Amino acid sequence: MVLVFVNDPLDSEEAGGHFYHVCRGKVEDTEMPVPPPDRPYECPRCGVELENEDFWIAQVKGSV
Repeated sequence: MVLVFVNDPLDSEEAGGHFYHVCRGKVEDTEMPVPPPDRPYECPRCGVELENEDFWIAQVKGSV
């Protein structure tokens, strides 16, 4: 697992979710925005490359 999607509580109108990178077995504290389709995110510490599609898969599955 390198990407986690955390749902907001569904009791608000702004309910959504947040993406977090799991770097070297630890969930990062900083929320990650979804990158543009042509510019994947590459983690400077672990080297994993996360593409736009990975974020949508994480949202559907909960994590990838």
